[in-house]
Amino acid sequence: MNSQDKVDTPQPREWSERQTVHTPVLPEQNARQGATGQNVRYVLGFGIAAIVIVFLVIWLIYFA
Repeated sequence: MNSQDKVDTPQPREWSERQTVHTPVLPEQNARQGATGQNVRYVLGFGIAAIVIVFLVIWLIYFA
């Protein structure tokens, strides 16, 4: 085997030795993906109340 047959291949690094690419951190207002507000809390509240009422009616039909 001559010296041309030997190829230096880099050894794989451990995870702790690898360098990571750091992306810039955005402020909270710029990083937000969706629009806030628009009465979301009311929709959530009415939806939960409706589910509770539906389960109450089902319970009254079957167990009362």
